[in-house]
Amino acid sequence: MAAITLQDVRVVRDGRLVLAVDHLDVRDGELLVVVGPSGSGKTTLLRSIAGLDEVTSGAVLFDATDITNVDTAERGVAMVFQDSTLFPFMNVRRNIAFPLEVRRTDKEEVDSRVEAEARVLAIEHLLARQPKQLGAGHQQLVQAARALVRVPEVFLMDEPLARLDAQLRLEMRQEFRLLQDGYKVTMIFVTNDQEEAMVMADRVVVLCEGHVRQIGSPMDLYREPASKFVAQFIGSPPMSFLSGRLELDPPGFWVSFGGFRLRAWAPALTGAGERVEVGVRAEDVVEDPDGLPVEVGRGHFLGDHGFARVQLAPDDWVQMRTTGQPPPPGSTIRVNLRQVHLFDPVTDRALGRIENQMT
Repeated sequence: MAAITLQDVRVVRDGRLVLAVDHLDVRDGELLVVVGPSGSGKTTLLRSIAGLDEVTSGAVLFDATDITNVDTAERGVAMVFQDSTLFPFMNVRRNIAFPLEVRRTDKEEVDSRVEAEARVLAIEHLLARQPKQLGAGHQQLVQAARALVRVPEVFLMDEPLARLDAQLRLEMRQEFRLLQDGYKVTMIFVTNDQEEAMVMADRVVVLCEGHVRQIGSPMDLYREPASKFVAQFIGSPPMSFLSGRLELDPPGFWVSFGGFRLRAWAPALTGAGERVEVGVRAEDVVEDPDGLPVEVGRGHFLGDHGFARVQLAPDDWVQMRTTGQPPPPGSTIRVNLRQVHLFDPVTDRALGRIENQMT
């Protein structure tokens, strides 16, 4: 397997900067998920690593060896794409075997390796079928088998689950995670589904407009977002935001927003202005008989929990996670906040987190 490093990589197309990665390390045997909105540069990042897109400047390294100008076929990279790339005129066995046949591998070895991959992915009963006879999930597993039969050093996956229905998508997430755990291959998995990223990743890279906004474990990104963009993108439902006012009161500060006034001690607030953006996660809004009275807006029920909008001030609504059925719209409840996140309204960078000392 291979560790991957991108150093000062830039990709420019038609005079427009598409990707700008100052430094990115992918650890040997890691499952790194790249997430971001459409057009953020995710696929370009994959294609640059694979050698399918030319890097305008910078370097791509495998195990500290510069492979920027090495041909794709010589990089030891395998890819699985969103759309099926199976040959419709070949059965499953031939599709999986194709990379080995191209290399003129001995037939007995080809048969042995194809059957071994099919057993691992539990598709050995499909070897005689044509691609058109397979469902979408099985087609993706056949693509994975065709990629893995080459014994790649790096496994790249470009939104392979995007076209699957919700239930099959859940099942395939587990399959690919188990696959990576078993092979210990270095895997980079691209998705625009942040839930998928949180479920599958060892670490997550958040991209926006070609730039890396944050790298970290799913828990780090959720608990300590580096910017308002990351806080909005990671988490379901997204973090709610309110306008707040910052008051200096040495040795700390007061933050006022939406009917609340909380004591803050974050050192990063020292250089902040009077205005701050206050971010609130749904699970941090809790019912409290001694809390702030709020009006309940429309909500929805998901089985063992639900979500409802609550109004902290005339123009300030936030999402609240509920246990069981949400309160009816128009009702009044009392709530408190466990914690809030603070962001600079100009730069969007995170300033700190306030834990509310609830009594």
